[in-house]
Amino acid sequence: MNERLKKYLIFFLVVVLLITAVIIAKINSGLPENPTDYSGNTAGNIYNRGLFAEDENYIYFANLADNFRLYRTTHALDEVTCLNKDSVEYINPDASSEYIYYSRINYRKNTYGNTVFDILDTGIYRFGVKSEQLTRLYPDACGMVLLGGNSLFYQAHGDDGNFDLCSLAVNKKDAKSKTITTEYILPANYRNGLLYYAGVSSDRSLYSMSPDTGSDTRMENLDCFQPVVTDSGTYYLSLLHNYGLYFLPNNSDTPTLITGNRVSAYNISKDGRTLFYQVDNGINNRLCRCDAFSKKEEEILSGNYKNLNTVSHYLFFTDFEETTCYCYDISTGGLYSFMPLEED
Repeated sequence: MNERLKKYLIFFLVVVLLITAVIIAKINSGLPENPTDYSGNTAGNIYNRGLFAEDENYIYFANLADNFRLYRTTHALDEVTCLNKDSVEYINPDASSEYIYYSRINYRKNTYGNTVFDILDTGIYRFGVKSEQLTRLYPDACGMVLLGGNSLFYQAHGDDGNFDLCSLAVNKKDAKSKTITTEYILPANYRNGLLYYAGVSSDRSLYSMSPDTGSDTRMENLDCFQPVVTDSGTYYLSLLHNYGLYFLPNNSDTPTLITGNRVSAYNISKDGRTLFYQVDNGINNRLCRCDAFSKKEEEILSGNYKNLNTVSHYLFFTDFEETTCYCYDISTGGLYSFMPLEED
């Protein structure tokens, strides 16, 4: 056997061994891989507690009519199924729709979990939609939770009692949590492998961060809160301007004012054409919609509302006291109570 053939054989064996190792690791993990740029929910929904999320076939939601337990329905809203007994928020289906990640909030109202031992449990859980297997990934109460790529990004109480930003790999068995930074960061925006957030410790500028290294970059010199980064630009609330809603187009230094009224919550439709926000000026509080291009504003309902979640062509929201959940059909303007229970 000549030397060249021997080198080819060695190279071929190394490649085969590497491929085999990857396949075995994937089989052993039993967990599907997400694309590296995958996000389990939208930034707008995460800012509004992530009570709704969707995939191609279903809408997953925390059902107010049943103590925020985990449900799903079709995009036509004509079939309703209770998936498990946990009360949940920050719902994040994975790319395969085989697993749903969420924060358990069974301490709310008189809820109970899957066993009598789960009554007061909190934490982050993974639920197998087909297997109905429930796995606890983090045991304590936490803040925001977002699935980005193959990691969960979440806020956990640090030694000083404040929220730290942590991550946990979801595609590896027995993975350990790691602290990315002790800075107070809202993990809502995950795009192209980066987290986008408003600074807190030094300024309110828009930053991006690599979760792998923890290194950050100041993207825009803004006074922003709850930024939502899109393909066309960034929406944000301005603290210096009474929490008014602004939009900064890409490749521009001049923000556009959407509304100068004080906004307590906002979100964006899936197609990016419609903005929704709760005006909280103490005089004429109301829920509004606004065309993202014409800036024309319309009132949807007078009063106080929150938990603005958008999926498909719907806006879901609750009254401030969380007694009723509403569904607003963006395409038709239809508005009705959304308080379904599982059909027998």
